[in-house]
Amino acid sequence: MHIDGLDELDNRILEVIEKDARLSYSEIGERVGISRVSVKNRMEIMESKGIIKGYVTMIDPTSFPEGRRFFVDVITDPEHFEEVVSRFSHYEVLRKIYALTGESRFRAEGYAAGNAKYEMFVRNVKRHPEGIKSLTIQDVQFTIKDMDRGVDYVEKETPESE
Repeated sequence: MHIDGLDELDNRILEVIEKDARLSYSEIGERVGISRVSVKNRMEIMESKGIIKGYVTMIDPTSFPEGRRFFVDVITDPEHFEEVVSRFSHYEVLRKIYALTGESRFRAEGYAAGNAKYEMFVRNVKRHPEGIKSLTIQDVQFTIKDMDRGVDYVEKETPESE
């Protein structure tokens, strides 16, 4: 990552801590070629300017190997939009709900820790179709890109046929 307006050292510091924010000032300094004190001062300035907003540990509760990620696309009757959204907001397996452009549409992102929870969700949704014009549930096969979690898609080589 390169931020215009910052000098090369600040950009190198950001590159280092973006990969591992747990490094000490001394370790960062060794990697960018300046002292621990200089690293600390530069990082404090970037924090005060809001360039560095904080340091977090990202825990992914959806990393359970038998879990299922899925998306739900819903089109509602306009007069039932709020009621349907409210109903969906109570499902524990739905992690995010987005209102979409278009008439009475929303998309939910979900994760179920196992097949039983996923199947229970699908059954409950289908048992209560009130106000829903269209419902589509799609499983995620794999993640191609996730800027928040640092996942990059790498095409796997397939063995050539003999």
